[in-house]
Amino acid sequence: MNETSSSPCTVSNYLSLCASSKLLLLVPGFSLNIFILLSLVSSLLGRRSKIKKNVAMFILGSTSCNLVNLSLWPLTIHWQQHGRWLLGARMCDVMVGAKHLTSSASFQYISFITFSIYLTVVCGWGPLVNSRVFLALQLIFPLLPVGLMELIEWIQGSSVDHLDPVNLTCFSFINDEVMRILLMVKTALCLPLSLYFYAHILHTIVLSAKRTQRSQRSNVHLAKVFSLISLITFTAHVPGAVFALMKHTSVCQEMVRDFLLDLPLLSSPVILLCMNKELRNQCLLLLQRNPNNDSVNTKSISNTDEQHKKLNMVETDKIQRKFIE
Repeated sequence: MNETSSSPCTVSNYLSLCASSKLLLLVPGFSLNIFILLSLVSSLLGRRSKIKKNVAMFILGSTSCNLVNLSLWPLTIHWQQHGRWLLGARMCDVMVGAKHLTSSASFQYISFITFSIYLTVVCGWGPLVNSRVFLALQLIFPLLPVGLMELIEWIQGSSVDHLDPVNLTCFSFINDEVMRILLMVKTALCLPLSLYFYAHILHTIVLSAKRTQRSQRSNVHLAKVFSLISLITFTAHVPGAVFALMKHTSVCQEMVRDFLLDLPLLSSPVILLCMNKELRNQCLLLLQRNPNNDSVNTKSISNTDEQHKKLNMVETDKIQRKFIE
């Protein structure tokens, strides 16, 4: 049973502050993710789309999961404003499960973009990366931890009630050891692994440039982009993960944990923009779209594309430009 100590955190002013914070982040969260989604659709509908299909699917999957997660925020805001959960235990479990699945899947889909580049650049497994079967396996992979969690609970013959019937709070991690283990795996394994992929990709491209005596200027830019992505990723994920792994039962700490674990919903669109040049171009076109600027922007992007076509570089550099330039 989910048990939380009320402590001074049940004070209505504190709950109202938490609800106001969520409400303030809800609009920019929806705006960022919808904007990424519109830019992706605009790029795919264009005649000269350069986004690879597998990358497009991961971007679509990540932003869709973020939007589903954000659509559940009003439930949390509602009970924080009223001081208690009023929608029943079943609805509480559904919300917790959906938030856990979508946040996990969004992170993994972004990681798979880096993993695909790693397999192509470092391992030379381009045909595998472009395989539909491999793509399908990656898209359904986020369902596996959820299935594993349900299997463990079934074997143990018990399930966790996320609704506290006394204080009427609805939280994910209080007394839920399975979710804590899954989060620990993500924090201790997946985050460092993503950093390793960035470092190894950069190392491989730098060595290729040295062998062919090409300029390292683009690699310096690549290193800055990878560093920025790594910084955003760790800043968004580590504080919430560490806080969630702490042993606590107070409503106040759960509120803080819930807030920190929702930060990636705002950071993942920024990471996607850092990763893909075509997505950034489409975002700029949407931001500046009007009769006067439209032709100028299209011409500018067209000139850049022509310059890229004149470059006679090896396959790794083509992948590098497609991924982050």
